[in-house]
Amino acid sequence: MTVQADSRTYDFDANVAGPVLGIPPLSVPKFDAPELTPLRKPLGDATVGLLVTCGAYYPDQKRLEQRSDLSYRLLPRERDLSEVLFAHMTPIRAFALADANVAYPRDTMLDLERAGVIGRYADRAVSMVGSISQYDELATETAPRIVDEFTAMGVDLVLVVPFCPQCHVAGGVLARAIERRGLPTTSLTTLHRAASAVKAPRATFLDFPLGCPGGRPREVEQQRAIVRAALETGAAVDPAGPWSLRRLPFRWAADGNRDWETLVTDLYRVDNEIRGSVRANLNAHVMSLAGQEKEFTIRCAC
Repeated sequence: MTVQADSRTYDFDANVAGPVLGIPPLSVPKFDAPELTPLRKPLGDATVGLLVTCGAYYPDQKRLEQRSDLSYRLLPRERDLSEVLFAHMTPIRAFALADANVAYPRDTMLDLERAGVIGRYADRAVSMVGSISQYDELATETAPRIVDEFTAMGVDLVLVVPFCPQCHVAGGVLARAIERRGLPTTSLTTLHRAASAVKAPRATFLDFPLGCPGGRPREVEQQRAIVRAALETGAAVDPAGPWSLRRLPFRWAADGNRDWETLVTDLYRVDNEIRGSVRANLNAHVMSLAGQEKEFTIRCAC
């Protein structure tokens, strides 16, 4: 739980996109600051919903597609987490396979409810695979349905948890669209360049490996502290103030070493040599918002 003393971040483009995958840098739209919907309740009284993009689902639910799937699954708050599966095939899913809470922090949310940090964790989480580039449909069709789901559960604030690089764009678009439809959001991100450009409402940044927004696998106390900090930091944002990406004060390693950067790069390298799933996923994402951000935000109200 040591305060991060520097401002370094993992550069996906420099470490993975070019040298490992031989692809251009991730296409990331640069949005203006979003309009915020004020929180109706203090965090300690609020019902908090969870929106994850790791593709979590249960065996008796229809599997989510690996990419370009605008559907979602509702995950009950009390169901055994050992049964959960992940449809997102990104190489960094290895962390979630070791501990589901790093990508789908359900146990963490229940712990925060019991501790009184939040009023209540919602009855169901919303889970998608964030490898999506149908941005118009995502903002104008999927986001309103998600708002309806959470509104029916009495949710006051939604925690959005992007997973892979593409998830940071799709998750940011979703967060902005949900916010503009009257439901406050806050996002817990791990890819600094994408998060800074998309500007999801009340976003926080955790300098941890991609795939681990909820903390280090099996480090329960750290996971709880990270998600608590993200929620409290997001809830404290002044809706009238300037947008900023608030960095959370946690280190992956107690001594501050950044060996985890090599681990993340190696996960992508091995996957590229064996499956090539990231390159295949890139070929499926032919749409980009870069260069049409203003038109998109007007058209899609986000």
